[in-house]
Amino acid sequence: MSVVLVADDEPAVLDALSQVVEDLGHQVVRAHDGREALQLARAQKPHLVVTDHMMPRLSGLDLVRQLREDDGLRDVPVLLLSAALPLGSVSEAKAFLPKPFELSEFEELVSTLLAESKAKAPPVADVRAEPPAGAEDQLHWLTRQVAGPLAEIRDRLGLLQLPSSEGMRHQVKEIERALGEVERAVRQVAPTKH
Repeated sequence: MSVVLVADDEPAVLDALSQVVEDLGHQVVRAHDGREALQLARAQKPHLVVTDHMMPRLSGLDLVRQLREDDGLRDVPVLLLSAALPLGSVSEAKAFLPKPFELSEFEELVSTLLAESKAKAPPVADVRAEPPAGAEDQLHWLTRQVAGPLAEIRDRLGLLQLPSSEGMRHQVKEIERALGEVERAVRQVAPTKH
């Protein structure tokens, strides 16, 4: 399940777009203006940002530019929606959808962007791989092995802080699974008692 940040200052549009994303099986983080979207993006580290252009406090285009300046968010794809900007005028966003549009177009674009994002994600280290023999090498190996699961735990814990309790059980199970991976990696490196 991916995390998608949807930002729009029109409640009906925000609800409709969020429902499409939820129906695709993804977690939605909602923002009602550009500044709130930027704060939530920094806190939640979404896999995709969907934003309207004409919003108060920070336009969608300014939001895209702020995300590109943030080391932790610069690679997050952004789908920019606008009735004001001409098609092809926005190079900062990964994709652009002019308003009005069909929800089926939106759904297809969201699915495509998330699939591309997952395909580009770095592979997760296999914690079942054998650790090296030397103590110093083991420490380096352990550090590399736990980095991915620990990052996942931090992301999942961020999701648990969302106001909505939907998906809470799923998030807790994912945290438990990631913690299990860390524990297995540590047991492989920990000295065995005779």
